Amino acid sequence: MFPLLVLLAAGAGVYWLGTWARTTVVVLVRHAEAGTSNNGDPDLSAAGEARVMKLGTLLSDVLGDRKVDYLYAADTRRAQQTAAPVANEFKLPINVLASSDWAGLAARLKREHRGETVVVVGYASTLPSVLTQLSGENAAVGDDEFDKIFVVMMPSPGETRVLRLRYGAPRVGSVADRKN
Repeated sequence: MFPLLVLLAAGAGVYWLGTWARTTVVVLVRHAEAGTSNNGDPDLSAAGEARVMKLGTLLSDVLGDRKVDYLYAADTRRAQQTAAPVANEFKLPINVLASSDWAGLAARLKREHRGETVVVVGYASTLPSVLTQLSGENAAVGDDEFDKIFVVMMPSPGETRVLRLRYGAPRVGSVADRKN
């Protein structure tokens, strides 16, 4: 009986370590360029559509062997249209975030998505706060910066790291434009 208890305790310990020692990856993506609209909820502009066309394959390349487990997008057309290539690439539904959901999103990601890879498409006004809550790092996203991606890697246990990327054509007035 005693060896059986030791074996069960060891198995439970291995299981606990396996669930504890996983890396959560959260990819924060700024929505692409929006067009104009009379109703306040514009579709993507032609530039925005061109930018997001390769977003799903870009994330597939960046994540390597990892798959995206969950996809969130803000409750606007431009955010959901930015998320669509990711949804198509990884065969996921787009889970819509209401404006009231952003304040608790970082805690929700940590609580409900441990060990998973999650993509979140949001705004210049919402992503920096989520990034800070997840990683402790501060970042600004300008109103004209539609090419920003933050990859937050949260190993458990371990130190959170942030990879900052840009995708699509460089924005007008960017450092890359000034060098050319």
